[in-house]
Amino acid sequence: MFRFTSCVALLTVCLVGCVDKSRDIEPSVQSADNDNVIADNQTDNVLDTFDRSVLMTNVVDTIFIPNYQSTASLAETLSSESGSLANYCDAIGTGDETAAFAAVEADWSALMDAVQKTEMHVLGPALRNDEALQKRIHSYSTGTLASCALDQAVIEAGNAGFQVAIRAFNQRGMSAIEYLLFNTDLNHSCSSQVAATSNWNNENVNDRKIQRCELAEQLATDIADASNTIYTEWTEGDSPYRAEFLLEENRGDNFQLITDGMFYIETFSKSQKLMIPLGLDDKCSSSTCPDLIESPYMERSLRNIQINANEFLRIFNGGDGVGFDDLINDEGYTDITVRFQTQLNDVNNSIEGMTLSLSDQVALAEADTTEQVCINAFANPEQDSEIAACSLAGLLKKVTDDLKIEFVTIVGVAIPGRVQSDND
Repeated sequence: MFRFTSCVALLTVCLVGCVDKSRDIEPSVQSADNDNVIADNQTDNVLDTFDRSVLMTNVVDTIFIPNYQSTASLAETLSSESGSLANYCDAIGTGDETAAFAAVEADWSALMDAVQKTEMHVLGPALRNDEALQKRIHSYSTGTLASCALDQAVIEAGNAGFQVAIRAFNQRGMSAIEYLLFNTDLNHSCSSQVAATSNWNNENVNDRKIQRCELAEQLATDIADASNTIYTEWTEGDSPYRAEFLLEENRGDNFQLITDGMFYIETFSKSQKLMIPLGLDDKCSSSTCPDLIESPYMERSLRNIQINANEFLRIFNGGDGVGFDDLINDEGYTDITVRFQTQLNDVNNSIEGMTLSLSDQVALAEADTTEQVCINAFANPEQDSEIAACSLAGLLKKVTDDLKIEFVTIVGVAIPGRVQSDND
């Protein structure tokens, strides 16, 4: 297994403004390169010199709500009775199948682009009940897709009383539809002991495609319902969540929630989507963990990471309005702003320059018997490497290192509890 143990400097910690008991660690008041010491009272002064409500209103109105609206609209299009998915199901086995398949691929991909943006701000309705609505849309954060259970669901979906709503999250959402529609291996993934799937592999190819497609339709409807619920709760009714979120008395807690959401780039974009599959994280118990790659059948794992990184930068910059860059500049740390922007552009350019899928690059890492190529690329991401994804992980680590130290210190927020123990 690949291992990379970083040298972690001892950080001076202080207790300030924690939102809950899981956020009880603050970063050092000294920057990583020891050249910008931030006085203890500067965090308190931010509120006096910068109107955070302007920042919050801007990102909510120009980024968060439009992202939720786009996701809901695209999900509705995919799941509609006259949409590309329904058309593909009807076209299986006919001369129109190839064109219909291309159309549903395009619509699924457009929806996944929108979903990857919303993953960067899981808060409010999407956060409630342990992110239940968000996980109905995309369940990658829950772990590996339960493909055998999904294969059984394909068979059970035609029975009276079958309900997608009672299936576990790891059998629902965008990854489940991807498996059902775009996995070219139509055989089931269960062991021979599973009776429900014992005859599946002997069925006609088109019959298997149709049954998979029919379950995909039900899952798409579930995604549309969940995404519409999130959007309408933000914007509609007598008391829309937007109004509650922007109330002055909620400003401190909700400002923290915005920054918590941005830490998705640490927990998932960098760690779960890259480092674990590549074997650079101890959570991978083998040399590599290809089964944990996101979107393997559509081979768009790297695109998902790219969208995450670009959306992080958009939130950081506040789009065309007031953002965290303005807050940090107001505190006198324009060099930190430039560093974030440069490093995130480096991430984007790295992915743009890749020609191999993440699955292919994980295979290269698996084939490296010395277990050094990926480790060296991760440690020296500016240097060319035959496994560019390992360098990409190193570039993302530069971003997340600054996020966990400079950003939280200057902005005056706490590190979310889920990443406090992460020392990579």
